[in-house]
Amino acid sequence: MANPTPFVARWLREALGDAPATAGGHLDALDGLRGLAVLIVIASHLSNAGMGLLPFSMGGTGKSGVYLFYVLSAFLLMRLMLLRGARAGPGNPRMWADYALRRVLRIWPLYLVVLLPSWALTMQGYAGWHYQLDTPALLRHLSLREGQSVLWSIPVEFKFYLCLPLLVLAAAWLRGRVHWLVEAAIAAALMGAVLYAWPASQAPVNGIEVGYYLPVFLCGAYAARIDVALPPPRRAPVWGLAGLAAASAFVATLPVAWARLTGTPPRPELGHAWFLFFGVSWAVLLLAVVRGPDWLRRPFANRAMRLIGVVSFSAYLWHMPVVEFVERHVPVGGAAAGWIALAASLAVAAVSWWWLERPWRGVRLRAG
Repeated sequence: MANPTPFVARWLREALGDAPATAGGHLDALDGLRGLAVLIVIASHLSNAGMGLLPFSMGGTGKSGVYLFYVLSAFLLMRLMLLRGARAGPGNPRMWADYALRRVLRIWPLYLVVLLPSWALTMQGYAGWHYQLDTPALLRHLSLREGQSVLWSIPVEFKFYLCLPLLVLAAAWLRGRVHWLVEAAIAAALMGAVLYAWPASQAPVNGIEVGYYLPVFLCGAYAARIDVALPPPRRAPVWGLAGLAAASAFVATLPVAWARLTGTPPRPELGHAWFLFFGVSWAVLLLAVVRGPDWLRRPFANRAMRLIGVVSFSAYLWHMPVVEFVERHVPVGGAAAGWIALAASLAVAAVSWWWLERPWRGVRLRAG
């Protein structure tokens, strides 16, 4: 039998050590934050299925994990394009062609592998698969007009990719032309206009219209603008306090925690439309991890959290079929089944990342 150690070593090396260099550098602790995001989502769905991992329910918290994904996506893309634009010029066509290529390859290969077998299984009459997609549903998913189950977030994310160039160009034009207070006022006005145009109170459940989620993305994008404008991190203690405050705000708004604090029954849908709250909270935590003291950064920069973050997209898309399989076929329940489902989800995600995500990471247009 072949020794699996060389393959495991190569997997770990490519996941953690050989990531393609970016113009903004590889912020390793943000891999760990991405890992936190997917763990929140999975823990929420396990609680909903009666397989909670913790002594208290995480039900209803999955949306907040998705919003952390959105903040991270906006931050990393905005930061990268601002730094690349500072060298190549913010309107450089080749830079934006490379951006478009990489965004397509980031989402679509894995997304198609989820959609097409789901469609085939549905058309064969197999009802035991989580994603049930007939031909019209498949076409709606491919055209980003529908998102079944956790797939609702894919149209939202991809539509934001179309919005980001406008934010980058605006930020690049304002930089150096106006005082930072004026720039902040413009950002606040933009946020106000978005909240007015897409009121959170009218947001549909699992809606795919990006407008309602723009406050979350804008917080991540503005956090990137702040990070680029500030001098190199000095690990100031104030960032540690800010990170603790943001994390405490998240814990306080867990439905079970909020119920205890307010003396009201738990409401799983409590924070689903708190777009601005989670946008600000996660953006503050992100900046605190990037710029704060080592004791705050270290939990997110450790290898385990980073590995979960690396495979988080695959884990996000595959965990619901895995959870349903464990629920139906594993002869244990409760937390034991939950830990089995989590381990299986991460194992499937590791294989999926290797075969379906990793091959596309280095594909890009070279500078002309």
